[in-house]
Amino acid sequence: MPRFILLDRDGVINRRIPHGYVTSWRDFHFLPGALDALRLLTTEGYKTLVISNQPAVGKGLMTLDQLAGITAQFSQDAKNHGGRIDGVYYCPHRSDDRCDCRKPKPGLLLQARREHLFDFGDTYFIGDSEADELAARRTGCHFVLVIDDSPYDGDRVPDHRIIATSLLDAVRLVLKAESNPCIR
Repeated sequence: MPRFILLDRDGVINRRIPHGYVTSWRDFHFLPGALDALRLLTTEGYKTLVISNQPAVGKGLMTLDQLAGITAQFSQDAKNHGGRIDGVYYCPHRSDDRCDCRKPKPGLLLQARREHLFDFGDTYFIGDSEADELAARRTGCHFVLVIDDSPYDGDRVPDHRIIATSLLDAVRLVLKAESNPCIR
């Protein structure tokens, strides 16, 4: 049975725009090590699914077609680097739309599971926000928090949150945890 990993996009795969949104390909910049992390996941046999809130669509700052274009380009760049994106799930709504798919609600994760038939208990979600963590917790996914200003100095921290400094660091931690279930 294939293993799955869920990834947030902005702040994990690509640079987040402070107080703004990635609305065109020229705004999309892979974070250091992100392409290497996607390649490592692929070579280790993981199916990679992106789970991301994209409210710029709901705010009229970009269209679904523009979002699809950005997705196609970053997926192709991942492929060119030896990685693979196996599915992408976006919530295009604003926070005040009260939809079921916007993280921290688990709607996108539930949709991904319906379509790919994986077990949340065997799945990691790598994200950079409290909304990501809450969505993971609500489904029973293991969660890895990516923060770029906090060193990681152990397998676990007291609140059972795994902290990484980049997507590549997070992937290495997941692979280490998978090879030694005692540190999960």
